[in-house]
Amino acid sequence: MSDLKFLLRIAQVRPRDLISPIIAGAITLLAALSLTVLSGWLITRAWEMPPVLDLSVAVTAVRALGISRAVFRYLDRLVAHKLGLRALTTLRATMYDAQAAAGRVGRGEGQALLVADTERVTDYIVRTLVPRGVAVVLTVVAIVGAALLHPLAAVIMAGGFALTGLLIPYLATRASRNTFLVEAENAFTLQLDSVLHDRVEYAVAGKGDALIEQAAQASADASKAWAQSTRPEATASAIQAWATGICALLITWLAVETYTGNPVWLGMLVMLPLAAFEAHGPLAGAAVHADQAKRSAHRLREVADRAEEATKLSGGPLPHPETGVAVRAEALRTIYGDQAWDFELAPGQRMLVRGPSGCGKTTMLETLAGLLPVAGGTAAIAEGARLFAEDAWVFATTVRENLLVANGNASDARMAEALAATGFEFGLDFMLDNGADSLSSGQRRRLLLARALVSDAPILLLDEPTEHLSIDAAEHLLDVLLHEPLPGALPQRTVIAVVHVDGPVGIEVAASPTGPDVVS
Repeated sequence: MSDLKFLLRIAQVRPRDLISPIIAGAITLLAALSLTVLSGWLITRAWEMPPVLDLSVAVTAVRALGISRAVFRYLDRLVAHKLGLRALTTLRATMYDAQAAAGRVGRGEGQALLVADTERVTDYIVRTLVPRGVAVVLTVVAIVGAALLHPLAAVIMAGGFALTGLLIPYLATRASRNTFLVEAENAFTLQLDSVLHDRVEYAVAGKGDALIEQAAQASADASKAWAQSTRPEATASAIQAWATGICALLITWLAVETYTGNPVWLGMLVMLPLAAFEAHGPLAGAAVHADQAKRSAHRLREVADRAEEATKLSGGPLPHPETGVAVRAEALRTIYGDQAWDFELAPGQRMLVRGPSGCGKTTMLETLAGLLPVAGGTAAIAEGARLFAEDAWVFATTVRENLLVANGNASDARMAEALAATGFEFGLDFMLDNGADSLSSGQRRRLLLARALVSDAPILLLDEPTEHLSIDAAEHLLDVLLHEPLPGALPQRTVIAVVHVDGPVGIEVAASPTGPDVVS
């Protein structure tokens, strides 16, 4: 299966979904074709000066066709873009999940994938598939209509259609393959992201000017690639205009040479090719866009395949323990780190894991969450566990919306309580214009911890909840997490928190709200 077909299937676009926009587009151009041919008939028939009532039906039909062309053009755009936007919504949601599962996708690359590449794939529906379908319908109708007027005219039009519908799009596609527009635009997106988000780090390293120069060069390359990409379409449009004109001249010559004395027949035959080639106008651009969409589809397919492989490697949901046990690990070994984990928590108990980098603390949480497979031993966890990663995303919106990500039904009072407990200094309506860049590292940790407390998960798996905080603030928050009724959605629930300290791994399990019981 090709990359485009695979992604259209992911976007839930079925072949029958294209029927409505193609029919609407075909009716639009059929109205234009009929209007042109009927105009030719009306002009030549009026030249014969018949009784005016003989022309009344044709005059009314001209008005009706003019109105219907505009109406169906609107319906064509409405139906086609509705299908494209629906597919874009579905594809972006799917690719967002794929990026999360695949990992190793940078911020700039992720933006290019989710914005530009998905748009190119779904625009393929509106700019390529629908115009091609409409062109097929109009080509058949025009050739049949020409054959009814004169068989040789149908042959001439078939030759013209082969040139404008097959050869010119092919040449335009070959020319566009040398422009590398998709690669240039994505490279500029990556460079621009670095300028906007990493400029401080580059400036400190003395490479700020070099970063700006690289972004400027990427912008120039993207502009050059865009200019080059328009040349095939412009050339194709010029060739198509010449082909249409030559075809019209040949049919006019044929009509004059075989004139039978019927001016009405002559007028219809001469006017037919002038409107018949309108459906082939977008085909060169459709071919160029199809080539660009294929490149974007290949990039998206790679991410989707990586996500599928990562999903196969993940452990999946762990089995549930018996009643009265929230989490149990027996000689549990993870795919990273040499630590063997042994612990058992009852519902509502809380555990703190201290250890150095590389001992497998985060991997243990990801294994309990079902994101990584169990490498050895056994593990079980009750339903409803939720992992809150250290690098969880902070959205460029209000603090309230960032908390509602974890619990859409959370009240303002609950959210305010969680913020106060973590020491976050801004209110719910505070706007984080730049997402995480609007906060210091410590503020970000407090906000993410508040998000965890707002959630209604009965089991919280917290990765480095006190990183970047002062020693006193960290100890205070850990005391809250281990020994006090929790603020937020659920005062009593199971908590496993891991923090970084140098030295041997230590596990503290709070036996009661009054103090910890050091297990190992």
